[in-house]
Amino acid sequence: MKRNSNIRRRNDSQGWEVRWRVGQQRKGKIFNDKKYGGRENAYKEAEAFLKGTLADIVRGEYNDPHLAKITLSDFKEDFGIVKLSQEETTKQIYEDVWNLYIASYDIAYKPIGSIKASDVAKHIRNLKKENGDDYSNSTIKKVVEIFRILFDKALEEQFIKGINPAKTSTVRDWIPKVQHEKKIYLSHFEVNRIYQDFLEYSPQFAVAIPLLGYTGMRSGEFRGLRWEDIDLQNGVINLKKQYSDKLGRMKDLKTKNSVRSIRVPKYVLNQLREHKENFEVDNCPYVFPDSNCNRPILGKNFKNRHLKPALERLDMNMKTNIHSFRHTSVRLALESGAQIQAISKRLGHASVSLTIDTYSELFDTVEEQLVERLDEYIEQMSI
Repeated sequence: MKRNSNIRRRNDSQGWEVRWRVGQQRKGKIFNDKKYGGRENAYKEAEAFLKGTLADIVRGEYNDPHLAKITLSDFKEDFGIVKLSQEETTKQIYEDVWNLYIASYDIAYKPIGSIKASDVAKHIRNLKKENGDDYSNSTIKKVVEIFRILFDKALEEQFIKGINPAKTSTVRDWIPKVQHEKKIYLSHFEVNRIYQDFLEYSPQFAVAIPLLGYTGMRSGEFRGLRWEDIDLQNGVINLKKQYSDKLGRMKDLKTKNSVRSIRVPKYVLNQLREHKENFEVDNCPYVFPDSNCNRPILGKNFKNRHLKPALERLDMNMKTNIHSFRHTSVRLALESGAQIQAISKRLGHASVSLTIDTYSELFDTVEEQLVERLDEYIEQMSI
């Protein structure tokens, strides 16, 4: 039987070595007898591989199998996941998503050429929070987006061929649906009740309650507050950073619109001044530090050690969390007569339409009140 001159028997007689050229580069691959069930089977595999490889070279579709052996993590380090033209906040979000949800998992150390759609699907399916809950639709979509970017780059650089595994229905089917949980809105009276309870049982964090209820800050924003961010004389809080519990450090805010200045009601401003007098710690930059001022208080500690016990003592809805105060701020602002544009800017939303969509049930109530007032006005004018 005539053998292909590009397929040679190894010196150790344990397999066949395929050799081929790409331009001026010589390439090779070993086909082991034992792996393929004997000498003749190994040769047939080697011959089929060589024919396919030469055909790919002619068509311009050749991919070096050695390149496909680079791990996903190494590929990310070499080629990156961001563009120079992107906003710094976007770049940071991409890096954080990689670090939190991919970098420390097994898939990051798999050869990029061996990762299939089923591997990506399995990865996002198994991602869980510390308490075992599933991650939200928005979080999983960000994770899939990072995979999409990396595999697109791998295809462009000819590290892999075929289709992008992250763009398949196998992966899309495991992206969770958007969950619209019923929001909790507190009244001014309820906010004050929680505040009074905190004054008695958790005085070092008491001012956080009205601060959250009347400014709409996010959890990481209020916990990452430093005294230098608060202008007590003019009653303004300048939000520039937030604290990430998962990353264990300060990070950029969610979007460029999140970088904002918030005017604080005099009622809350006076409470902040008292808080500063009573609880500011020398050489501690944080307004709400942990016990040693090594960092801001963690969100789970604030919730479990302070907020939940207060809700239990007050016999209030135990599902109330830190984000509930952000929702509450919208309700209280609307009740006070604030304009939608001002509320949206205060929340750090990218657009007014996002605010309206997020709090549509509140704006329906506002529209009803508007119609009632118009009816009253028309009736008075008709007298």
